[in-house]
Amino acid sequence: MMVAIALASLIALLNALPSSALDFTFSSQKKCVYEELNAHMLAVGEYQVFYTSAGPDKPEFASVEVLGPHGHVVYKAEHQHSGEFAFTSATAGEYTACFTAPEEWMAPQLTLRLDWKLGVAATDWSSIAKKEHLDDLGVELRRLDDSIREVYNDLILLQQREQEMRDISETTNFRVAWYSIFSLFVCVACGLVQLLYLRRFFTKKKLM
Repeated sequence: MMVAIALASLIALLNALPSSALDFTFSSQKKCVYEELNAHMLAVGEYQVFYTSAGPDKPEFASVEVLGPHGHVVYKAEHQHSGEFAFTSATAGEYTACFTAPEEWMAPQLTLRLDWKLGVAATDWSSIAKKEHLDDLGVELRRLDDSIREVYNDLILLQQREQEMRDISETTNFRVAWYSIFSLFVCVACGLVQLLYLRRFFTKKKLM
């Protein structure tokens, strides 16, 4: 339990820290990036696609599609060299952002720069401060409160997954136990059949 708390706290802390964009190379025409989200979590992504040799000064167009855990489209845009997507996750699970180059031969020359922020890190605190008339201390307290909520939600998610794994383990153990009993019954039955067959065989040959 302490490990789960520490892990959830670390995740929330990392989400709250200012994030920097990551660069990805296109190994094929389509490049996909995956993020695990809790339910009702804000996600904001800023992206750029450009030629690796020239850097951001020479952008290239790409198609962008963000899919939810069940394959439904969350965001879609065509012929974009840079932009931003934002959404609030409806359900917990793995969300996928896929970027498709115009031509397959161009893919090895392109780089994707993606800054995907989640939860507290994705929140526009300056807008909230203006809207709710909060000072710097109020913003920090609000940020801390949201971080604590993220830790709590992460703990709930970890507990749910732990319960699911426990249920699967118990179900598997139950099936293995019954399979063992069935295997033992089959072995005993086969032994009895062989014993009866040999008994009849020896009797017929008048060896008994």
